[in-house]
Amino acid sequence: MSFKLAFDKNLGLELFVFKRIYYDKSKKIFFSSYRTEHMIDPIGSFLLIFLNTNFEDDEDCRSFVFWFCFESLYYRRHPETKKANHNSSKHLRLSFSEFNNELNEIVKEYKEEFLYLKYTLLKNLRLPYDTDFFKKIEEEAEFTPEDIQEMRQDEKSFLEDKSIKYNETEINGFMEKLNIQFETFGLIFDNINIEKYNIPYYFESEDIWAIIALLFKEFMSDNHNTIRQCQNCGYYFVPSNLKETKYCNVEYKETGKTCRQIGKELAYKKSLKEDTLLDKYRKRYMSLASSVSHYGTDTAITRFEKYKKDGAVMKQKYLNKEITPKEFEKWISDSKK
Repeated sequence: MSFKLAFDKNLGLELFVFKRIYYDKSKKIFFSSYRTEHMIDPIGSFLLIFLNTNFEDDEDCRSFVFWFCFESLYYRRHPETKKANHNSSKHLRLSFSEFNNELNEIVKEYKEEFLYLKYTLLKNLRLPYDTDFFKKIEEEAEFTPEDIQEMRQDEKSFLEDKSIKYNETEINGFMEKLNIQFETFGLIFDNINIEKYNIPYYFESEDIWAIIALLFKEFMSDNHNTIRQCQNCGYYFVPSNLKETKYCNVEYKETGKTCRQIGKELAYKKSLKEDTLLDKYRKRYMSLASSVSHYGTDTAITRFEKYKKDGAVMKQKYLNKEITPKEFEKWISDSKK
């Protein structure tokens, strides 16, 4: 099996075993082997990797396939090759050009399946997704108008009923090719110390879509688990608490600050640009502050301190709609007298 997936629910961990492709510089070939890689992270980690992959972009799709599922998709395209390579210590041997051609073909053939699962998961997370993509799928599948109407009604019912966590039937549709193993000693051969973890069983599959769907179900089985999209950078993340639902904790554009640290500042600057009164208020504040730094007179200091103190109150009243925009503008103008 290409993939193994186990959960330690006591520690809240997922153990994901997969095979990746290696490059032999001396022979200039790409190859796969019996050797496996594994990731041991909080439950939902690989799900986030999947959701944060831009499968609309061929290069991002190539990268995901290269790191996690090239061998399984190669054998899916060439089932006859799997039998021939079964007893080989290095299963696949592909030249540089062969590998790149095959990778391009895999992306071309399976890109839509990755997008279909990603958008399905986003829909079940009640996050924005490309609705036109599903319309195109429906047209190509030649559904009857009655079928489409029924699907639309099911989708509407789900989105309106917040008590339903997700459409279980829809997610289960991706999970047909899963096996369960209760003899966990098999994970020892994947360099996992099973004595360190509480693993009653693990799953096996050659289907990466089944593994991701299973990860989604396990993640959603915890009532406290949810995924949000950062309002700053668009990255999908798991909020650390109910208050931290707008911004992720990933560094923003090499600023040295995370979106969580810089998000409120950027949002405030954006609000200034969109609200002419707040912009006017800020410019008056900066003008008074500049007078203090240039002249430092008692009058300049007094005017600045008064504006800073009274302004904080007036701005909050304006934001709370306790005063009208006209009243707020008049106060700003009067501060110049």
